[in-house]
Amino acid sequence: MNLLGMFARRPEPGKTKTRLAKAIGNDAAATVYAAFLEDLIGRCETLPQQFVVAATPGNEQTARWFRSRVTASTTIDFQPDGDLGERIEWFFQHAFEKGCRKVVLIGSDSPDLPSAIISRAFRKLDGCDVVLSPAADGGYVLIGLRRFSEGMFAQVRWSAATTLADTIRAAKERALSVRMLQLWYDIDVIENLGTFIAMQSEGDSEATDCPATIDAIREHWPTIEAALR
Repeated sequence: MNLLGMFARRPEPGKTKTRLAKAIGNDAAATVYAAFLEDLIGRCETLPQQFVVAATPGNEQTARWFRSRVTASTTIDFQPDGDLGERIEWFFQHAFEKGCRKVVLIGSDSPDLPSAIISRAFRKLDGCDVVLSPAADGGYVLIGLRRFSEGMFAQVRWSAATTLADTIRAAKERALSVRMLQLWYDIDVIENLGTFIAMQSEGDSEATDCPATIDAIREHWPTIEAALR
């Protein structure tokens, strides 16, 4: 069994996409992020792998929010407490304990991440232990494993320019082979949202169409347009 997972947060104004919110406000940022999730869930559920949403915060309100947006075939798990490395390790360990052969994890800040990158990640795991799709900020938007190694993420510095390099080093220290995928980007700040808008408007772009996110941007366009100037 192959598993695709996504880390996601229930959208809450003031707690969601806080860096983006500095430019467009809490309500607009939460609305846009909710649309990220709608686009990603709709697309990931059409891919051939089993799909799980690893959600936070871990409460009934979060469970209700996600259950109303996924099909019965999608699993919703709660992320445990801990830093990002501890939570990523939990996700992979849990997946391999369930008997998964290849496991890929994406975040929810890249709604237009091409499905081809996700599919390529699973294919490349036939010939290596770790696949990574780098992000423009020094991190990554996707990581896939064929083999779990305890403690692999303990020394990774998160939300840093060295996050990708730290992860590659940790894998190689454990004799895990690594392959790189296409570079992509997260939407964390208003400049990233500008990139997203440009990519969505370009017919030859590899970016996946994101109709829900485009609708959310249109809903808040006066505020977003002003922030982009």
